[in-house]
Parts: sequence; structure tokens; C-alpha cells
Amino acid sequence: MNTTSVKNIRQLSMIDARRFATARLSSATDDLLVIDDISHFDFSEQALQMSFLIFCYCTSGRCHFTVNSQTLCLESGDLFIGVGEQILAKKDVSNDFSAKIILVSHECMQDSIVGLHQLWPFLLYIYKHPVIHLDAAERIWVEGSYTEVLRRVKAYSHRYRRESVTALIRLFYFDMCDVLARRAPVAHTQQTSSYNIFDKFIHLLSDNFRSERNVSWYSDQLCLTPKYLSEVVKNVSGRTAGQWIANFVVMEIKQLLANTSLSVKEIAVRLNFSNQSFLGKYFKNATGFSPSDYRK
Repeated sequence: MNTTSVKNIRQLSMIDARRFATARLSSATDDLLVIDDISHFDFSEQALQMSFLIFCYCTSGRCHFTVNSQTLCLESGDLFIGVGEQILAKKDVSNDFSAKIILVSHECMQDSIVGLHQLWPFLLYIYKHPVIHLDAAERIWVEGSYTEVLRRVKAYSHRYRRESVTALIRLFYFDMCDVLARRAPVAHTQQTSSYNIFDKFIHLLSDNFRSERNVSWYSDQLCLTPKYLSEVVKNVSGRTAGQWIANFVVMEIKQLLANTSLSVKEIAVRLNFSNQSFLGKYFKNATGFSPSDYRK
């Protein structure tokens, strides 16, 4: 396995995880993996450090574990959502524990949630409450969604296989927003100072990223220094304020390139870039593609 151990922490990449996959979206990029059997993920001796999106639905038993030092318990009918940089360490697992997993790479996640800004306000809740206790109807929905994603990923002869899977993941995000909307208000009054700052930043960013890309503008609105804002956002989410801003802007550019006939110049105007050349450099630095190449 392609892993690197540092201080008893093992780096786990999508390439490492593909050997356990029941099905994967692409043989070349390992951007989405579906895993039926979690038993191969043995991290009893070493913690696992991961940087991809994880949906883990427990079908039986229970597992006590930590994520970034937060102690959690996953039981039958629970859904664990792991976002961003995570260090998972197992504490105790029942003999009958089993779960179904979908792993999504950072790049695939960005592509599939392009334009889904409804999801961002719920990130704070997910960071604080990564294990979601589902009711009976929600369990049926998750199980059905997993089955359909697996079916679509395995439909290798489908001409629009990737597009159909991406559409399913987008639909899952919308449904997940509905699930979280019924829970997020409960935790609103329990936010610590850092989480409260992150929450305000994400909402501010969601409303203003099309015109404002400087960390200093957001810190001014929140009456903080740019350095302190970035430190708080990094501590809460694993990413700096600048990285969050760039993610929002890049996802919006991708959405406009993929779903509209706007020229690169028109997109530059819409997103407050001084010219299309500057937008092109910004986009290529983030994705490795020019806007025209991405649109092809």
C-alpha cells in the first residue's frame, strides 16, 4: 500500500483506498470509490490521515472512534460525513460492525457541488456533528441512494455514466441539505467563538465571493485582522480563509463555463476580475486548466 507513516499516523490516499473498492467511477483518476466492506480499513494500530470527502453509513453494530481528537460513536442507522483534512483513530469496534462507504476526491467534490451554495451554510454543523442519527425514513433514503450510486457507477457501458453519477451526487447533496436543515438550528446557540466566526465568514463569503476575493475585506466586515480570521478558519475547517474564497470562486467559474454560453470575458466581468487574462491565470493556477480547455 502506498502509505507514509508520520508519528503513528498513516497517510491514506484515494489510490490507497481503491484496492478496497467495490466499484469506482474512473480507473484513471480514482475520484469516486464505492466500498461495501469496511473491515479492510484496519486502523487499530495507526490513525489514518485523509483529505477526501467520506460518506459512511453504518448498517450494523457500532464503532467508537476519534476524528481530529473529537470522540464519536457510529451505530446502526447512523451516517458519518467527513469533510476536509481528517485524522481518524479507532477506539472500539463491535464484532458485528459493518458499513457502506462512498469516498469522493476533493476535485470530484468540487465538480459535483458546483453551484450548490445551499450546502455551505451547513458545513459548520457537519464539522461539529459529523455523525448524523437518521430516522427510519432517512435510513431508507440513504440506503436507496447508495444502491443507485453503486448501480450507476457499475454501468460501464452507459455513454453518460460520469454525468449521471455526478447528477446523483448533486441530488444527494440537495437531499442532505434538507436533512441538515431540520437539525442545524438546534446547534446554533451552542457555537463557540471560533465556530461562530467561521459560521459568519461562510455566510458572508456565500453572499459576496463574486465581487470580493481578498481576505482583508472579509476580516474588516468581521472586525478581525486577516491573520486572525485565517487562523480561526483554519483551526475550525482545516483550510485557510483564502482557500475557502478560492474554492467558491473556482466552483462558480466552473459552473458558468459548464452550464452557460457566457464568454470568458463576460464571466470575468461578472466575477469582478479586471480582465479575462487575470481570470484565466487565476483559474489555471487552481485547476491546471485554462477556462477554454475546461469548457471543451
